[in-house]
Amino acid sequence: MGVPSPIIEKSTIYELLNSFLYKDEHIPSTFLKHFMESVGASQNTAAKLMGISTRTLQRELNGEHLSTELSDRFLQLIDLYKEGIEAFYDLETLKNWLETSKSNLHDRRPFELIHTITGIQQVKEEIIRTKLGILS
Repeated sequence: MGVPSPIIEKSTIYELLNSFLYKDEHIPSTFLKHFMESVGASQNTAAKLMGISTRTLQRELNGEHLSTELSDRFLQLIDLYKEGIEAFYDLETLKNWLETSKSNLHDRRPFELIHTITGIQQVKEEIIRTKLGILS
């Protein structure tokens, strides 16, 4: 599980944007399934990450493509994981970091924040600061 999935690689983010969102198309649900397997996320955990209910996630996974909103959130989540793996060098270290309270995030765990777009951005900024060695 320490090896990142190709879906988390930087080039894939741009390929996904070019292939789907810029052409007003939706991401296949199999991409989300593969991401869940790659990061070891259960349906409950993935639903929390995506900011939706488990039942909504199940409906999305049973469809051929993700909805527009979920496609957008999924790309942001992939980008967050990509940044995290670059900063921490492996998935397990990133997962541990996501579960540890941070003073810069008002003593909240990053995992608690990434169910919203704003939270994803805050956590990504923390990861980038960490990657650059900027500690507050």
